[in-house]
Amino acid sequence: MKMDKPYKVIIVDDEMISRGFMELFIKPSKDYEVVAALPFAKDALLWCQQHTPPDLIIMDVMMAQGIDGLTAAAQLKAEYPQTKLLLVTSMADADWLEKAKAAKIESFWFKTYSTLSLLDVMNKTMAGESVYPDEAPAVMLGCIPAAELSRQQRTLLRYLTEGLSNREIAERMGISPNTVKDHLDDMMDKTGIHSRTALVAQASRLGVVVSEKDRLKQSEDDE
Repeated sequence: MKMDKPYKVIIVDDEMISRGFMELFIKPSKDYEVVAALPFAKDALLWCQQHTPPDLIIMDVMMAQGIDGLTAAAQLKAEYPQTKLLLVTSMADADWLEKAKAAKIESFWFKTYSTLSLLDVMNKTMAGESVYPDEAPAVMLGCIPAAELSRQQRTLLRYLTEGLSNREIAERMGISPNTVKDHLDDMMDKTGIHSRTALVAQASRLGVVVSEKDRLKQSEDDE
């Protein structure tokens, strides 16, 4: 990768250890200069308003407070189209890939599951490639890989993590309560997890689905 000067990079991750690891991993490279390591997505928006936008922003999807990384990345992409965005996550939620692509985010990296290193993805992204895994990580949900769940089943499972009843889920999805029950029975059958509560708990723990409420949650200051 040839250039006259290093690409300027911002890292945005609310976990100090993860943020520090990425910074330490990138710093030895002569191709990149980390100009800021920020704890929240809203800080990246503010930084770009006050400085020349960087060449690349690496941003985690989940944030402890304020707007989430997906929302912020889409806003940054719209306001600063020349800045490339790389979304990262330790979760295994397959639907985030589609949301990131729809927002025209250049690349997506699963922190703990990818066969490519962070620098590999950064290099490909800055070379003009859009780097996305073919599918979400092959996390086992009970007896099956979570990727075997249909999109409709993942949606249903996401609503379950929000504590909705079968009737409420049916209304949200435009299907009958009986169809909701059939999907739930099928998921429990396939996974071997024969408890609604246990299925939801394991899916949440593994990051197979993350409720929109959790991803979009905002601190009191931002509401």
